[in-house]
Amino acid sequence: MNFTQFPHIDFEALRNELKPETPAQFGSMNAQQMIEHVSLIYDYVLSDMVTKVLTSEEKIEKVKKLFLWSPGGFKQGVTNEFTQSLSFETKYANMEEAINEFEKRHYLVADALANHLVIGKTHPIFGLLNTEEWIQFFTKHTWHHFNQFGLIS
Repeated sequence: MNFTQFPHIDFEALRNELKPETPAQFGSMNAQQMIEHVSLIYDYVLSDMVTKVLTSEEKIEKVKKLFLWSPGGFKQGVTNEFTQSLSFETKYANMEEAINEFEKRHYLVADALANHLVIGKTHPIFGLLNTEEWIQFFTKHTWHHFNQFGLIS
């Protein structure tokens, strides 16, 4: 898997393959919760919210090396203060609405990355990220959750 390019997602195939009853192969989210979670994470670069960084400054580069730049995807079952604080309540009435919002936000993030509008945006674990690091994060994060539901091999 190439994590250095923002992922192309075939949203029509996603709509056909991912159903509300699709079981997770690992983790505790259902399919709609996963889509909303992956979409919500885009707020780090789409909004003006101030993100509190939970990793100490002296550990940021080590954490990036261990998780962001490690070969392969994120490992299953890794938890931290941030992931334990997440709520997986659904916001949208159904899967179709959730995927439509995810698609809209995905293209907004792709545009923000292409135009380097992510400079100065922070991630709660990895801190301040440059464009290349945001691409790496979003790609690994999306791949991890799509793998969770058997959408990729």
